[in-house]
Formats: sequence, structure tokens, C-alpha cells
Amino acid sequence: MRQRAQRRNPEKGQTILLVAVALVSLLGMAALAIDVVTLYVARNEIQRAADAAALAGAKAIADSGVTTLSPDDPSLAGATTLAQTMATASINAILPYNLVAGNQPTLLSAPITYPASSNPTNSNPHITVTLQVTNLPTFFAHIWGRTAVTTSASATAEAYNPANINAAFTPISPTSVKPWLVANLDPTRAGNPFVNQATGAIEPNVIGETFDLTADCQSPGGGPPHGPGGRQCNPVTPHPAVTSPKAVEYMPAAVPNPANPQDVCPSTCRGGRPYEESIECADPTPYAYYQCGSNNAANAISWSTTVNPNGNGGTNESGTAAECLIHATGPGSGLGQDVLTNPAPWPSGPMQITAQSGPLSGQVVSTSSSIVTIPIIDQTSVGAAGAPITVLGFFQAFINGVEPYPGGDGNPGDINITVLNVVGCSQNATNANPVVGGTGTSPVPVRLIQ
Repeated sequence: MRQRAQRRNPEKGQTILLVAVALVSLLGMAALAIDVVTLYVARNEIQRAADAAALAGAKAIADSGVTTLSPDDPSLAGATTLAQTMATASINAILPYNLVAGNQPTLLSAPITYPASSNPTNSNPHITVTLQVTNLPTFFAHIWGRTAVTTSASATAEAYNPANINAAFTPISPTSVKPWLVANLDPTRAGNPFVNQATGAIEPNVIGETFDLTADCQSPGGGPPHGPGGRQCNPVTPHPAVTSPKAVEYMPAAVPNPANPQDVCPSTCRGGRPYEESIECADPTPYAYYQCGSNNAANAISWSTTVNPNGNGGTNESGTAAECLIHATGPGSGLGQDVLTNPAPWPSGPMQITAQSGPLSGQVVSTSSSIVTIPIIDQTSVGAAGAPITVLGFFQAFINGVEPYPGGDGNPGDINITVLNVVGCSQNATNANPVVGGTGTSPVPVRLIQ
């Protein structure tokens, strides 16, 4: 027995060695299971951050107005530089809110390019954003001497504007569109069009123009558009050119009364009728998807005979609703609405908006309830009530105030606006579903390409 015990003695401690070897393997598997999964999560986080940054950059491109310029426009280079500055600033502003494993990503590059496949090549600018995080922490992998890991991601987004596209295009359908069907007659250029109806190209020097929107409504006795006591709009084909160089006519759009309205509207602004609420609220319902470039779509718009955009002192539906939308206490300037300034005229620099209410009062802001999307129509397509009207494009406009407003044409109740951007549509639309974009701040949709 002693001999057998002696023969077994050399085998003592082998289990400890096996456990030690197994622990090393287990630690290796733990590093693989935990650290690799952690890094995959970080990789997904930085990809989402890159996606968000690319969309923010594309939104800045859309707001800059560069999509309205033709390839041979001498302002294209300067406008692209401005768009690049605005896009980079927008991206840097959102990075602190898109952390990766608790770390803020670093912007490596965000160039704006014009794809060679575009026709012309500046119609759909792209922005490719590349982000990186270099100090991702690891846990069990410390055993192998790795203390930090780097990850990066890229994403490409597009500011899609069918303006200037000569070939067939996919139409757009902005949301939260205001029910003012503006005639395609530029009052500051002798009634020339804002949008070339044949090609969809934007006419030059539209951005920055300031004029009034005046209702194309006649008095019951057939008087002039601004006749006293107007209660009903009548179609005029074509619209007569307004004699004032500071006004362009509009027709009130027919806005249905949905059973369950989905509009986003402050309780203090909700009006009594759908037309008024469509002005003072953000209306995302399907009938507000005014499809660009088509007059026979299921959601095509028509003009209304039941609303009265005319009136005195802003007491009409259009004026009253616009005042509530922009937080003005009445017609005129300096009554609580945000203020638009143009320190460096586009394309040398962006227009600036200074808030006049809320927590940012007195500060320059990037958006405002005074920014609206307004359809531009073919005034010759206006027919009987309920007949579809052809949409030729959209304004991104800033509402300065309701008349009487300094610099306007002086007709009470008119809406004084400044054009921030324009989207045009040729009539060569494809059968593809419209690109839905815009939330009341820009009619140019942005979409993730890669």
C-alpha cells in the first residue's frame, strides 16, 4: 500500500494546472464574448452617428439654396462654399448628442460632391461624412495589452431637388404645406415666372426676394381683386398681373375637414376651420402632400370657394392664422414675430433669423415657426372649383408679417414673405412614388444614399 501511495504522489497538483490552463482559455473567451460584442455595439453606434450627421449636413445643403443654381451659374462656386460651411457647422452641432461608447466622434471629413450621373451635375448634391472614435475602452482584452480601439464609419446623404433635372425625375411631396396657391408670376421681374414650366429650372435671383401674397379674390359685384367686402374667390385664367411690383396673387387651397385631425398645433392657435388650422399648424395628413409636378394625383389640390382670404387689418382667415403662427400680436412689424436679416446677401452668406420670443429670445436661431412651405402653381391650370391644379414647385419662405407691413404693397391682410429657397419641377415625372420630405422648414427632401 505504501508503494502504491508513493507511485501516486507524482500525480498530485495536476488538477490545479488544468484549472489554470482552463482559466486562461475562459478569459480569452470572455474577452471575445464581451469585448468583441462591445466593439460591435460601438460600430453600430458610430454608423448611426454618421447617418445622422450626413442627414444633418444634407439638410443644411437644402437650406443653403445651392440646389437652385444651374451648372453655369457664376454663383455656384460661392454657394457651394457657403453650403459646405453650413453643413460642417450642422454636423459639429449634433455630434455631442451622438456619443459612441460615451465618447464624442471626431469629424474627419464631410465633402460636398456633385455626382457625375446627375443631369446637370449640380442638381443633387451629395455629402459624405466620415467619423472616427479612437479611445474605445476594452475590458478583458487588457490581458493582451490592448487598452483602446479605433472605429470609424461613413455615410452619404443627398439633398434631392428635381429642379434643373432634364430627364424624368421622381416627384416630391412636402408635408405641412400652407394652403396658399401662389401664381407662377414674379412681381419683382415684370411677371416673369419663378419656375420654368417646361424644364422645372429655377429662374435666377429668386432667393432673397421680398413681396406680398395677395388674395386673387373678387367682391360679389365683380369688382377688383381687392374690392371691399370680398367673400368669395373666383378663378381668373390666367391671373391678371398685380399692378404693384411688391405682390403676387394666390388662391386659397381647399382643405378637407378630416374626422381625426393629426395636425401639430398649439392650443392657443387652433382656429375654427381646417383652412385656418392648416396655416397656423403643422398639418401632416395625406391631403397636405401636394405632389410636385402632377395635376391628376390622388392628393392633387384644388381651390376653395368657401374661405375668405381677404379682409381688413389682418382679421381674415389667412392674416389671423399667419399672425398666430409667427407669434405676432397683430399686423405690422415688431409685434413678437422672429426677425430675418441678411447681413451677407446669398450666395455670400446665409440669412439670419433672430428669435423674438421663447428661451432663445434675442439670439440667432437655425429655425423658426415663421418659415413655411408654399406651393407655386400653373395659374393657367386654374379651372372650376374642385378641379386639380398643376404644382410647378414650392417656396421655402419666411413670413415677415401681415400687412400693413413696411415695404409691402399696403393691402390689409396680405402676407409679406422673403424667399429662402425654391424647388422646381419639370413635367417629366416618373411613375415612382413621390419622395416625401420637408416638415415646414424646407421643401427639399434629404435622404440617406449609403
